[in-house]
Amino acid sequence: MNSGSYLPHPTLRQVAEAAGVSQMTVSRALSGRGRIAEETRVKIKVIADRLGYRPDPEVTKLMHHLRVRNRRRFQSVMVGLTTRRPDDQEGYFRALVAGAAAHAAARGYGFDIVHVSPTGKNWAVVRRTLKSRGVEGVVLLPSQAPIDLSGLLEWTDYSVVSASASVTGPDAHRVMPHHFANALLLCRNLARSGCRRIGLVMAADHDVRSGQGFSAAVMWHGANEAAHVIAPLVPAEVGPAELRQWFGRERPDAIITNELSSARECARSLGQKIGGPVRFAVTSLIGEKPEGIFGIDERPGEIGGTAAEMLAGLIERRVRGQPEAANATLLNGRWVA
Repeated sequence: MNSGSYLPHPTLRQVAEAAGVSQMTVSRALSGRGRIAEETRVKIKVIADRLGYRPDPEVTKLMHHLRVRNRRRFQSVMVGLTTRRPDDQEGYFRALVAGAAAHAAARGYGFDIVHVSPTGKNWAVVRRTLKSRGVEGVVLLPSQAPIDLSGLLEWTDYSVVSASASVTGPDAHRVMPHHFANALLLCRNLARSGCRRIGLVMAADHDVRSGQGFSAAVMWHGANEAAHVIAPLVPAEVGPAELRQWFGRERPDAIITNELSSARECARSLGQKIGGPVRFAVTSLIGEKPEGIFGIDERPGEIGGTAAEMLAGLIERRVRGQPEAANATLLNGRWVA
């Protein structure tokens, strides 16, 4: 074939002329960015297919680089949304936020926390605040209780990643502790220390936030790796009377709870001594390593950092809204003895 038979690829300008629109409109229609009437979007795609238009990958990479460089110059902001107050001192929450902020800064982004009322009282204010500040990315942070924030924002305007199972909506890519694997690791290490009857005591809403990962792991271990299956105690609220009845009925030699304060309260209610014949373990140890209590470091700083890294990638690729198929990144914790 001689050079005279070569047919150049159609350009963006030629597609725009054929469709009777601007090149910018064609670019937005083919990339899925921007607000364009669906009829116009379909028309442009049909014309582009008919002409055989294909985007130049080198140009695409260049435009991506220019968008990222321009965004960092103006210090784009990521926002963490939570029903917890910004000054909440709960250890897991603070460590996760610190990890997210550090990784955001390393990628050239600011990171702020915005309090969301669980009753919806300030949602209109939150919407105006995010719009006025030009926020592009949102991290859904752990909340005080399970909550659906689907109606809070027009999610097609934002890149979004969730760092907690406590936010049940909108649907988003998630970064979370691997609750089942962590609880199973806890059970196995308790078993190695001589425990044979391992039970779980936890408020139901906390187990729900883990996707029932804690209770499922304890039951699975009891049924498949231990000599006894201990029915978990997961009421709406753990009361002393119900706890004592459960303890007398199940006779556990190890009790798993969600945090140190719960383990200590559980021991007091049962008249047991930490470090005594009944072992106590917690699913989340943050910093503190108390004598006599086993636990798992869920690595919240790394969870927050991974969420911020993922969000930065979505922002820079201009991926907005809820994904068709959300994925979950699960991080394994570390055993603390």
